[in-house]
Amino acid sequence: MTAALPLPRAIWGWTFEEFLGPASLVGAAFAIDGHAGEYDLYFDAPYDLAAAWTSSDGLYGVHLVADEDWEPPTAVLIENPTGTTVGFYAGGELWIDEEHRGRGLSTPLIVCLVARLGRAAYDNATGIGFSAAGHAAHAAAHASVVRRAVEAGLRVPSRVRDAAFAEAVTGPRL
Repeated sequence: MTAALPLPRAIWGWTFEEFLGPASLVGAAFAIDGHAGEYDLYFDAPYDLAAAWTSSDGLYGVHLVADEDWEPPTAVLIENPTGTTVGFYAGGELWIDEEHRGRGLSTPLIVCLVARLGRAAYDNATGIGFSAAGHAAHAAAHASVVRRAVEAGLRVPSRVRDAAFAEAVTGPRL
């Protein structure tokens, strides 16, 4: 069964710039390699048994970390039925294994964790750095949630709605 993606107000209630935070930087220096040893903990994260979201083909599930002491809060992308972690989103860092990219999997990772937290997954008061792909993934997640919120009849602020629809036509500003 496919879980519908939530519509967290922490996304559709904010402009993209508010969601990212001030002075968010974009550059190659912010790219991460999820296979680097420092990220091994995400491959063994104590995630929920039930997926917060499952892809329509059943091949992927987004699981949220269940351990209250886990820091930072984390969403992991599991390939079914092997149970292999093929991506994660934690502290604003987003990574999906290369062979699984381009399938729209970053949006569920971002949206499910923001919905669980009720806020951005990082300290957006000080800004954060993103790779170009990470910035684009956050822009796609933001635009997707705003469009769905409008379609659902939610009272999306006009400054958010107008900017998200303009961005969908022109693409994110990098």
